[in-house]
Amino acid sequence: MESINFIKSTLKFSILGFFIPGFTAIFLLGIQMLLSACGIECTIAWKIIWTITTILGISLPFIFANYITNITDEKLKSLKSKFRIFNFVEYVCIQSSLGCYFSSSNTLCYVSDGQNGLELVFTAWLALPILVILSFVFKETISYAEE
Repeated sequence: MESINFIKSTLKFSILGFFIPGFTAIFLLGIQMLLSACGIECTIAWKIIWTITTILGISLPFIFANYITNITDEKLKSLKSKFRIFNFVEYVCIQSSLGCYFSSSNTLCYVSDGQNGLELVFTAWLALPILVILSFVFKETISYAEE
């Protein structure tokens, strides 16, 4: 079975990931605004977002590792695109999940001291080395599965 180069693919994504954290932060803000429009108070909305992205960010690598260990040759063709989707979703999940350690829901909702979600940009940059580490794990996982 021919495997993809997870590390090379993630490093390419990391170049893009260095420039897009503002867009993904706006996406997260849009989710918060959507929840608020549904009647959920702003601070509660951020706690919901952080909880969901933390659970998803922790479980997604296990799900993807399980997927690549059981992959067939037919599914191998779509693995590269699925890995790109994984990188993006995991990037946003890590960005959001780490945000609760650098800010509070009260600050994101009600304080206008210049912070205004800027910490979400920095947490997105922190997500990039985590994605590279996960790529090493996936590389070892698929090479172990091939044996």
